[in-house]
Amino acid sequence: MAKVKQKGGKEILYRLVMAVLAVCVPIAAYFCDYIYVLTQSSAFQLLSQLAGNSEDTGETVESLSLHELRTEFLPMLESYFGGDSVSLPESLNAIKPAAIAFAVCFVLAVVLAVVLLVFAIVSKKKTVPMCIAGAGILVMIAMYISFHYVAAPFLDGTITLSSFLPESVVGTLLGGLITVTVFRLTTGYFIELFLFIAMLLWAGANKLVELGDKPPKVKKEKAA
Repeated sequence: MAKVKQKGGKEILYRLVMAVLAVCVPIAAYFCDYIYVLTQSSAFQLLSQLAGNSEDTGETVESLSLHELRTEFLPMLESYFGGDSVSLPESLNAIKPAAIAFAVCFVLAVVLAVVLLVFAIVSKKKTVPMCIAGAGILVMIAMYISFHYVAAPFLDGTITLSSFLPESVVGTLLGGLITVTVFRLTTGYFIELFLFIAMLLWAGANKLVELGDKPPKVKKEKAA
Protein backbone atom coordinates (compact mmCIF):
# COMPACT_ATOMS: atom_id res chain seq x y z
CA MET A 1 0.00 0.00 0.00
CA ALA A 2 2.84 2.38 0.90
CA LYS A 3 4.54 1.60 -2.40
CA VAL A 4 1.38 2.46 -4.33
CA LYS A 5 1.09 5.79 -2.49
CA GLN A 6 4.74 6.57 -3.17
CA LYS A 7 4.28 5.83 -6.86
CA GLY A 8 1.16 7.99 -6.94
CA GLY A 9 3.08 10.84 -5.28
CA LYS A 10 5.81 10.63 -7.91
CA GLU A 11 3.19 10.72 -10.66
CA ILE A 12 1.53 13.81 -9.19
CA LEU A 13 4.89 15.56 -8.85
CA TYR A 14 5.80 14.69 -12.45
CA ARG A 15 2.53 16.06 -13.80
CA LEU A 16 2.67 19.19 -11.66
CA VAL A 17 6.20 20.14 -12.69
CA MET A 18 5.46 19.34 -16.34
CA ALA A 19 2.31 21.47 -16.28
CA VAL A 20 4.09 24.44 -14.68
CA LEU A 21 6.91 24.29 -17.24
CA ALA A 22 4.43 24.08 -20.11
CA VAL A 23 2.37 27.03 -18.84
CA CYS A 24 5.49 29.17 -18.56
CA VAL A 25 6.21 28.89 -22.31
CA PRO A 26 3.31 31.07 -23.59
CA ILE A 27 3.78 33.43 -20.62
CA ALA A 28 7.43 33.95 -21.56
CA ALA A 29 6.52 34.30 -25.24
CA TYR A 30 4.04 37.08 -24.53
CA PHE A 31 5.40 39.05 -21.57
CA CYS A 32 9.20 38.63 -21.64
CA ASP A 33 11.45 40.82 -23.79
CA TYR A 34 11.91 38.93 -27.03
CA ILE A 35 13.88 41.22 -29.34
CA TYR A 36 16.90 43.34 -28.42
CA VAL A 37 17.82 46.28 -30.66
CA LEU A 38 20.82 48.58 -30.34
CA THR A 39 21.01 51.59 -32.68
CA GLN A 40 23.86 54.02 -33.18
CA SER A 41 23.76 57.63 -34.40
CA SER A 42 26.95 59.64 -34.72
CA ALA A 43 24.86 62.76 -35.43
CA PHE A 44 22.93 62.43 -32.16
CA GLN A 45 26.20 61.78 -30.34
CA LEU A 46 27.67 64.99 -31.79
CA LEU A 47 24.58 67.01 -30.81
CA SER A 48 24.75 65.67 -27.26
CA GLN A 49 28.44 66.54 -26.99
CA LEU A 50 27.77 70.05 -28.28
CA ALA A 51 25.08 70.34 -25.60
CA GLY A 52 27.68 69.43 -22.96
CA ASN A 53 26.89 65.72 -22.48
CA SER A 54 30.22 64.05 -23.26
CA GLU A 55 29.06 60.64 -21.96
CA ASP A 56 26.36 60.18 -24.59
CA THR A 57 27.61 57.69 -27.20
CA GLY A 58 24.62 58.10 -29.48
CA GLU A 59 23.46 54.56 -28.76
CA THR A 60 19.82 53.68 -28.07
CA VAL A 61 18.86 50.35 -26.52
CA GLU A 62 15.39 48.89 -26.95
CA SER A 63 14.02 45.55 -25.73
CA LEU A 64 10.60 44.60 -27.03
CA SER A 65 8.07 42.01 -25.89
CA LEU A 66 4.97 40.89 -27.75
CA HIS A 67 2.89 42.57 -25.07
CA GLU A 68 4.66 45.90 -25.61
CA LEU A 69 4.38 45.60 -29.38
CA ARG A 70 0.63 45.05 -29.13
CA THR A 71 -0.16 47.67 -26.49
CA GLU A 72 2.35 50.42 -27.33
CA PHE A 73 4.01 50.05 -30.71
CA LEU A 74 0.98 49.13 -32.84
CA PRO A 75 -1.23 51.98 -31.49
CA MET A 76 1.65 54.38 -32.17
CA LEU A 77 1.84 53.19 -35.78
CA GLU A 78 -1.92 53.52 -36.19
CA SER A 79 -1.85 57.10 -34.92
CA TYR A 80 1.17 57.93 -37.11
CA PHE A 81 -0.44 56.61 -40.29
CA GLY A 82 -3.89 57.89 -39.38
CA GLY A 83 -5.48 54.46 -39.11
CA ASP A 84 -4.91 53.75 -42.81
CA SER A 85 -3.67 50.40 -43.95
CA VAL A 86 0.11 50.33 -43.94
CA SER A 87 1.87 48.89 -46.96
CA LEU A 88 5.27 47.40 -46.24
CA PRO A 89 8.26 48.84 -48.11
CA GLU A 90 9.44 46.85 -51.13
CA SER A 91 12.86 46.53 -49.52
CA LEU A 92 11.29 44.19 -46.94
CA ASN A 93 10.20 41.66 -49.57
CA ALA A 94 13.56 39.92 -49.28
CA ILE A 95 12.99 39.05 -45.62
CA LYS A 96 9.31 38.08 -45.89
CA PRO A 97 9.97 34.30 -46.16
CA ALA A 98 12.26 34.37 -43.10
CA ALA A 99 9.80 36.59 -41.18
CA ILE A 100 6.91 34.24 -41.99
CA ALA A 101 8.99 31.22 -40.94
CA PHE A 102 9.85 32.98 -37.68
CA ALA A 103 6.18 33.78 -36.98
CA VAL A 104 5.12 30.19 -37.75
CA CYS A 105 7.81 28.80 -35.42
CA PHE A 106 6.76 31.26 -32.71
CA VAL A 107 3.13 30.12 -32.87
CA LEU A 108 4.08 26.46 -33.19
CA ALA A 109 6.22 26.64 -30.04
CA VAL A 110 3.24 27.96 -28.06
CA VAL A 111 0.96 25.27 -29.53
CA LEU A 112 3.43 22.51 -28.58
CA ALA A 113 3.54 23.89 -25.04
CA VAL A 114 -0.26 23.75 -24.83
CA VAL A 115 -0.22 20.15 -26.07
CA LEU A 116 2.35 19.29 -23.40
CA LEU A 117 0.12 20.89 -20.78
CA VAL A 118 -2.81 18.74 -21.91
CA PHE A 119 -0.66 15.60 -21.76
CA ALA A 120 0.52 16.52 -18.27
CA ILE A 121 -3.09 16.78 -17.11
CA VAL A 122 -4.71 13.77 -18.78
CA SER A 123 -1.98 11.23 -19.51
CA LYS A 124 0.65 9.27 -17.61
CA LYS A 125 2.70 8.70 -20.76
CA LYS A 126 6.18 10.14 -20.82
CA THR A 127 7.49 9.05 -24.22
CA VAL A 128 5.08 11.26 -26.16
CA PRO A 129 5.84 14.39 -24.06
CA MET A 130 9.55 13.69 -24.58
CA CYS A 131 9.01 13.66 -28.35
CA ILE A 132 6.91 16.84 -28.22
CA ALA A 133 9.49 18.64 -26.07
CA GLY A 134 12.20 17.52 -28.51
CA ALA A 135 10.12 18.91 -31.36
CA GLY A 136 9.82 22.15 -29.39
CA ILE A 137 13.62 22.41 -29.16
CA LEU A 138 13.90 21.90 -32.93
CA VAL A 139 11.26 24.59 -33.51
CA MET A 140 13.18 27.02 -31.29
CA ILE A 141 16.37 26.32 -33.28
CA ALA A 142 14.48 26.93 -36.53
CA MET A 143 13.14 30.16 -35.05
CA TYR A 144 16.68 31.32 -34.24
CA ILE A 145 17.87 30.58 -37.77
CA SER A 146 14.86 32.37 -39.29
CA PHE A 147 15.46 35.43 -37.16
CA HIS A 148 19.11 35.50 -38.24
CA TYR A 149 17.97 36.00 -41.84
CA VAL A 150 15.48 38.65 -40.74
CA ALA A 151 18.13 40.61 -38.82
CA ALA A 152 20.97 40.33 -41.34
CA PRO A 153 19.72 43.03 -43.79
CA PHE A 154 19.27 45.50 -40.92
CA LEU A 155 22.79 44.86 -39.63
CA ASP A 156 24.56 45.08 -43.01
CA GLY A 157 22.73 48.27 -43.99
CA THR A 158 20.61 46.73 -46.77
CA ILE A 159 17.49 47.90 -44.91
CA THR A 160 17.61 51.24 -43.07
CA LEU A 161 15.20 53.34 -41.08
CA SER A 162 14.47 55.39 -44.22
CA SER A 163 12.74 52.31 -45.66
CA PHE A 164 9.94 52.81 -43.12
CA LEU A 165 9.64 56.59 -43.49
CA PRO A 166 7.76 58.52 -46.20
CA GLU A 167 9.83 59.11 -49.33
CA SER A 168 11.28 62.57 -48.82
CA VAL A 169 14.59 64.30 -48.28
CA VAL A 170 13.96 64.48 -44.53
CA GLY A 171 13.01 60.81 -44.36
CA THR A 172 16.11 59.77 -46.31
CA LEU A 173 18.42 61.90 -44.17
CA LEU A 174 16.85 60.78 -40.89
CA GLY A 175 17.05 57.14 -41.91
CA GLY A 176 20.69 57.51 -42.84
CA LEU A 177 21.59 59.02 -39.49
CA ILE A 178 20.64 55.91 -37.52
CA THR A 179 22.22 52.49 -38.00
CA VAL A 180 21.29 49.20 -36.36
CA THR A 181 24.35 47.66 -34.70
CA VAL A 182 22.72 44.86 -32.70
CA PHE A 183 19.46 43.07 -33.58
CA ARG A 184 18.95 39.74 -31.85
CA LEU A 185 16.65 37.52 -29.82
CA THR A 186 16.81 37.96 -26.08
CA THR A 187 15.30 36.83 -22.75
CA GLY A 188 11.92 35.43 -23.84
CA TYR A 189 13.44 33.24 -26.55
CA PHE A 190 16.07 31.72 -24.28
CA ILE A 191 13.55 31.12 -21.49
CA GLU A 192 11.32 29.22 -23.94
CA LEU A 193 14.28 27.16 -25.17
CA PHE A 194 15.32 26.37 -21.58
CA LEU A 195 11.74 25.34 -20.71
CA PHE A 196 11.54 22.86 -23.61
CA ILE A 197 14.94 21.42 -22.66
CA ALA A 198 13.80 21.17 -19.02
CA MET A 199 10.59 19.37 -20.05
CA LEU A 200 12.54 16.91 -22.20
CA LEU A 201 14.98 16.15 -19.37
CA TRP A 202 12.21 15.96 -16.75
CA ALA A 203 10.09 13.54 -18.80
CA GLY A 204 13.19 11.52 -19.69
CA ALA A 205 14.34 11.26 -16.08
CA ASN A 206 10.90 10.12 -14.95
CA LYS A 207 10.78 7.61 -17.80
CA LEU A 208 14.08 6.10 -16.58
CA VAL A 209 12.75 5.94 -13.01
CA GLU A 210 9.59 4.29 -14.29
CA LEU A 211 11.60 1.68 -16.18
CA GLY A 212 13.75 1.07 -13.09
CA ASP A 213 10.69 0.46 -10.91
CA LYS A 214 9.43 -2.34 -13.14
CA PRO A 215 10.29 -5.78 -11.75
CA PRO A 216 12.62 -7.83 -13.96
CA LYS A 217 11.00 -10.57 -15.98
CA VAL A 218 11.63 -14.05 -14.59
CA LYS A 219 12.44 -16.60 -17.23
CA LYS A 220 10.55 -19.86 -16.89
CA GLU A 221 12.78 -22.93 -16.60
CA LYS A 222 12.15 -25.56 -19.18
CA ALA A 223 11.03 -28.90 -17.87
CA ALA A 224 13.69 -31.63 -18.15
